Amino acid sequence: MKKLLLTLACAMTSLFASAQAKTAAACAMTSLFASAQAKTAAVGLNLNYGTEIESLGLGVKGSYCFTDHIRGEASFNYFFPKNHFTMWEINANAHYLFNIGDKFKVYPLVGLTYVHGHFSGFDVDLGGGDWGWGAPMRKANGEINADGSYDTGKFGVNLGGGAQYDLTDNLMLNFEVKYSLVSDLDQCVISLGAAYKF
Repeated sequence: MKKLLLTLACAMTSLFASAQAKTAAACAMTSLFASAQAKTAAVGLNLNYGTEIESLGLGVKGSYCFTDHIRGEASFNYFFPKNHFTMWEINANAHYLFNIGDKFKVYPLVGLTYVHGHFSGFDVDLGGGDWGWGAPMRKANGEINADGSYDTGKFGVNLGGGAQYDLTDNLMLNFEVKYSLVSDLDQCVISLGAAYKF
């Protein structure tokens, strides 16, 4: 009988110790998961102005903080038509964040861009020359479509900087200026935006 009670006591003790170890492991994993989930991603909207096209645009963006200082951002910007020209761009930029106080950050940016422009409404009977925003469109080379339109798309480099202000733990505002170096399609883009962090 004593052996049976001793065996039961040992079994209960090891079961209790095992449950405590599992609880401690679960708490450690929960803590690790929670710290890994610290607001590292964000999605947002931008109001943009292109200095060369001289038109307003809207943009969407998504970002991810790889470290406390290094953030990657992907964005899509569409500029409203002006003077027979429509433009959109896709950007992939890297930011290096400098903390200026608890809620304010500034950053330089560098990245890649793809810019697409569409020109329309041209008189196809005109000879060579430049029509529109810096893009050579010559009838002799067949660059202008029969309907008087022209499409171009080019890759380039983004250089610039910005500032971010955290309104709350989940909401931030930002102001950004970037220059897109793209052959025949380069311009400065000024952006004001808001993003939700999660």
